[in-house]
Amino acid sequence: MSLPESSPRVLPVVSILYNDTEILRNSIHSLQLHFGEIVLFSEPYPFDMTDYYQAEMGSSILRVWLCFSPLQDPSELPSWKEHCIELEEKFGSGGKRMVNIDPGYLDHGKLVLASCKAAPDKVYMGSGVFAHICLQYKKGEFHGPEHSFADFIDGRFDEFFRSAKRLLKQLLKG
Repeated sequence: MSLPESSPRVLPVVSILYNDTEILRNSIHSLQLHFGEIVLFSEPYPFDMTDYYQAEMGSSILRVWLCFSPLQDPSELPSWKEHCIELEEKFGSGGKRMVNIDPGYLDHGKLVLASCKAAPDKVYMGSGVFAHICLQYKKGEFHGPEHSFADFIDGRFDEFFRSAKRLLKQLLKG
């Protein structure tokens, strides 16, 4: 019989979609107040494989990734999502989002992002929030599952998440 284990510590990760650098800066500042120190920051990646957010946010959308310290309990994912929704509303204009902020976490085997949309491949976490596995780590590489988003599957974020995985290992040791 296996017994429940204590919660693993995970690396908090946030994806930000934006097209206005001032809103990005303000969002990052607010996220730091909530999550802590930024310990890894990605380059901007073009959000160019769908026009899903174009009507709401305009064109030339970019994505950045942030990783935070200290490590956290993954069961906090719903409260992280609630906080990020509040920030999206705060920085919105005319009922439209000007920034899309998706919190999640990295553990040894996967990247999980919070979602408010149900799907067969998502697990309900409470408070209207689902956990969505967007990347899996296998045989030394990240892979986007078939159900993931196109920009996860094409591998553009792999180097960043390899760095994030190394950082997670260091933080778990320290």
